[in-house]
Amino acid sequence: MKETTKLYNIFALKCPRCYQGNLFTNPGLFVFKSILKMPERCPHCNQDFRIEPGFYSASLWISYPIILILFVPMIFAGFVIKEAYSISIESLLAVFIIICFALQIPIMRISRALLLHFTIHYVGSGNK
Repeated sequence: MKETTKLYNIFALKCPRCYQGNLFTNPGLFVFKSILKMPERCPHCNQDFRIEPGFYSASLWISYPIILILFVPMIFAGFVIKEAYSISIESLLAVFIIICFALQIPIMRISRALLLHFTIHYVGSGNK
């Protein structure tokens, strides 16, 4: 995937204005320290990430459909696996819960990145 596409930069957690700076102080999807800590401004283009108080609470509305897109097909796949391999629903439920906990941090980070990319538009290089 090209590094200048919006979808790439959402999942790479890059600044929506310049596609260069990191959105979070600890880059990456799977981190365990300061998971939602963001710098006040982009180090590359100086874009303000503290847009207004309560701005990132809207990312909850973005994370909900992401969870539905991921877990509704997983539930249907669980029923198919249960019938095909005679696995108990309790063991499948335990696996689904572990997957839910494992994907919690990436979903929260991606939903914040999506919110910023919906709000701030790409300007390109030379935007200082």
